[in-house]
Amino acid sequence: MFNRTTSFIFSKYGEVVRSMPDDESSFMKNAHVSNVRLRDKQIHYYMNYDRPVYIRALSGVIMLIVAPKSDPAKYERFIIHRVVKIRPDTLFNFISVSQNARYEICYSNSSKYEEVAIPGGQPIVYERLVPKINVQEILSCYYQVRNSNYFFPGEKHNYFELTYIDNGTMTTTVDGEQYDLNKLDLMIYSPGQFHTQGTGPKNSCSYLTVMFEMECENPYLLTNRVYHAHKEIYNALSNFIKVSNMENMYDDELMLCYLKEILVYILQYDFKDDAQVSSSPMQERFESELLNEIIQYINAHIYEQFTIEEICHQFSVSRSSLQTLFKKNLKVAPKQYISNLKLNKGKLLIKESTHTISEISAMLGFTSVHYFSRKFKQEYGITPSDYAKSIYN
Repeated sequence: MFNRTTSFIFSKYGEVVRSMPDDESSFMKNAHVSNVRLRDKQIHYYMNYDRPVYIRALSGVIMLIVAPKSDPAKYERFIIHRVVKIRPDTLFNFISVSQNARYEICYSNSSKYEEVAIPGGQPIVYERLVPKINVQEILSCYYQVRNSNYFFPGEKHNYFELTYIDNGTMTTTVDGEQYDLNKLDLMIYSPGQFHTQGTGPKNSCSYLTVMFEMECENPYLLTNRVYHAHKEIYNALSNFIKVSNMENMYDDELMLCYLKEILVYILQYDFKDDAQVSSSPMQERFESELLNEIIQYINAHIYEQFTIEEICHQFSVSRSSLQTLFKKNLKVAPKQYISNLKLNKGKLLIKESTHTISEISAMLGFTSVHYFSRKFKQEYGITPSDYAKSIYN
C-alpha cells in the first residue's frame, strides 16, 4: 500500500500546495522550471537543494522517494498528488510507476544542488505490481466417487491437474514416488509428470479434479507435495465448487479467480501463519477446546433436530458468545455452520445412493423435503435430484 503526498506522514518532508508559484511572484523572478520525462524504475542517487523545490506531476503515476539528509538510508515512498513543495535539504528523486510519466520541477537559481549516492551502492527499485500467476484456461473440472480397490494405471499430459480429496483416502504416485492423500488433502501434477491414483481394499474416495493451463514463475514450488486445506484454501475450494455448479453470467471468471486464489494460498503455505490472534495463550487454548467440543457435539447429533439455545445450555455459554466463537474461528455463524454440515452430509448420503431424497431430508431433521431441496440448491446451485443424476448418469 502506497502513501500519497497528501498524507500527514509526508509533512516531515514538505507540504501540498494549491499550485505552482505564480509567474509574478518574487520566487519565480529567479527560478528555473523544467519539464521532465520519466521512465526509470530505479534510482541510484538523491537530489538535494538548500532551498524549497516545487514539483507537479503532469502525466502518468509518479513515485517520490524522500529521505532526511541526516539518514539517507531511511527513505519513504509517496505517490505524488497535487503540487508538492519539498523542504530545503530533503533528499528526493522520482520513479515512474506507469510506463511513462512527466513532471514539472521548479527551483531557485540561487539554490545549491548536489547529488547524494544511495547508501550501500544498491539502487532503490520499484517492484511492479503485476501477476506472477496467470491461469489461462480451465480445461475441465469434475467430481468423482471411487470405491475400494480402484486403480488408475497412470498418465502424463501437457497441462496442470489439481486433485482435492473431499472424503476418504487415495494413494498416488508421481514419477515413481508414492504419496498418501487423506480428507481435505490436495495435490498438483505439473505438465509432463506421470501419475497414478488408487484406493486401498478398505478405502473409498470422493474427489475433485481440475485440469488447467497456467503460466507461473516457479511452478516447481507447487508440485511433488501434499497440501492440507487450511481455512483459506478450504473456503476458496468451496467457492470454486459452488460457482462451478452455477450458470450466471461471468461465473467462469469467478472460477478462474477462485482457482488462482487456491494456487496463491498454496504458494504461501509455508510462510502464512493461519492461527487466530487472541488476547492470551490461555484464552486461545480455552476457545479452541470449547469450539472442538461444540463441533463434536454437533457432529454427534447431526441426524437430530436441535436448536442454538440447546447448544448454549449444553456448554453454558451465551448466544452472543457462541456467535463470536464461531465467527472468529470459522468465519461463519453457528446456525449457518450446522446448515452447511447437514447439507454436506446430505450430499454424501446422495452419493451413497441407499436412501431417497425424502428419506435423507427426514434423517437430517429438515422440516420438509421441499425445504431441504431449496437449501441444497441455495448452497450448491443444483437440486438434490439433479445432483444425484449428475453423479450416476
